[in-house]
Formats: sequence, structure tokens, C-alpha cells
Amino acid sequence: MISDDIRLGDIITEDDNGDIILIGFPYDEGVRRNNGRIFEKEAHQQLEERVTHLIRNQKIPFIVGGGNDQSYPNASGLLNNSKSVYVINIDAHLDVRPLKEGNKAHSGSPFRQLIEDERFHQNPSNRFIEFASQGSQCSIEHVNYLRSKSPLTNIIWYQTIRDDPLTPFQSIIKSAEEQNCDIFVSFDIDSIISASCPGVSAPASVGLSAQQACDLAFIAGQSFHVKLMDMSEYNPLVEEYRTGKLITLIFYHFILGRAKAIRDSQ
Repeated sequence: MISDDIRLGDIITEDDNGDIILIGFPYDEGVRRNNGRIFEKEAHQQLEERVTHLIRNQKIPFIVGGGNDQSYPNASGLLNNSKSVYVINIDAHLDVRPLKEGNKAHSGSPFRQLIEDERFHQNPSNRFIEFASQGSQCSIEHVNYLRSKSPLTNIIWYQTIRDDPLTPFQSIIKSAEEQNCDIFVSFDIDSIISASCPGVSAPASVGLSAQQACDLAFIAGQSFHVKLMDMSEYNPLVEEYRTGKLITLIFYHFILGRAKAIRDSQ
């Protein structure tokens, strides 16, 4: 029996009956290849198949990892179901590094894999937006790579939005909605200042506040065009309690946003 003090854990069930499906992906191989800290292994192919199946059945996958290399399988699952997509990478880093040894994915490569995917770059309606990127964390070669792919790609620097990241984020969501594109929000939590989010492989001296992170998730949840969201780089071996609670709070705000959207549409 559920008490009158309902907790988030009370309403989560271990099945696919909900509208939002929470998936844990504690995968480490891509982090190891990118010289980061290691947790444990899962399979990219299984993740892509799972995400593809859920989206096809009108579910919203919300994936928590693990290395950021999870984001290409997640994006691929959306591409398997959608005609046109907007992919928003909330991240201090660009994550468009080349593959290792020619064909090995890692935590720095997911969005290069996305951009080079024919399903993505051959559709002129698709867009990839880097959001809250920090210049001190980004190679000029990778910046130039993204610029060479314009207008398919765009970079929104943290320095330009640090006082108000919500308004430009809302504008991106609105643009995708107007173009009738499905949206994937990929949230690398090392974009959050490490004072609030220490449990990551590459902690940030400056970055988004915890409240801003929650507000971004709420905005994402409000849009019916957001079909998929992931959170990357959580490393509980570095720090578990504060970071775990923040991730839960971000997930909670995404749920709140979707609940409000459903209520307002009725």
C-alpha cells in the first residue's frame, strides 16, 4: 500500500507500462578508450534495439549512463523511427572526436558518428546543436569540423548563455516543433558545475547550475516532440550521493514537464 507521502520510487515499476521508460546504461568501454575513469560494461547494439523498440511503441526512453558513447546508439534508435530530427547536446565538450583505430567508438566520438551517419547528414531538415559548450574544453579542430558541416550543425557557447540558458534552449525546442522534427536531448552532466555535480569523469570548474539543469529538463519534458533523453558521464565511483540525487531531480523535472504538457493539452 502506498502511503500519503508518495516518493518517486513508489510510482516506478519494472515494466514497460509507463509513458517514460528509465534505462540504466553503466557502460565503461568508451570512457576507458578516451582515458577516463571506468565503471562497467553493456552493449551498444542492445541499447539501440531497446531504444528503437520503445520509440516505435510510443514510449519515451530516458537513459542514464555511463560513458557518453551511449548517445550515438540512442540517436540511432531515434533515426530508426523518425523522418527528421533535432539533436541537442548539452555538454561542456563537443564530442566529435574521430573513432579510435579507425572504427572503435569512445565517449568523445558519439556525435561525429551521428553527423557522419547517412540517415542524418543526407536529410537537410536535420539539425545538431551543441549547447553550453565551453571553449576551454574544445579543440579548434573539432570546432572547425562542426563549422564545416553548417547549417546541419551549430554551437551555442556557454559563455553566451551562462546568465540565461533557458531562453535559447526554448528557442531551439520551438524551432524543432515548427519544423515538425522529433527531438533528442542528450545531457552530459559534466556541463554542470562540479560543486553541484562532482560524480563525473571530467568535473567542471564552471558550468550550469543545478537549478538550470532541472529547468532545462522541465522544458524538454514539456515538448511532445522530445522523444528521447539521455544523461551521460555519471560515475558513482567518484561520488555517488549528491550526484545521484541531482540526476534523480533532473529526471523528476523531466517527468513534471511532461505531466504538465499532458494536463494542459486536455
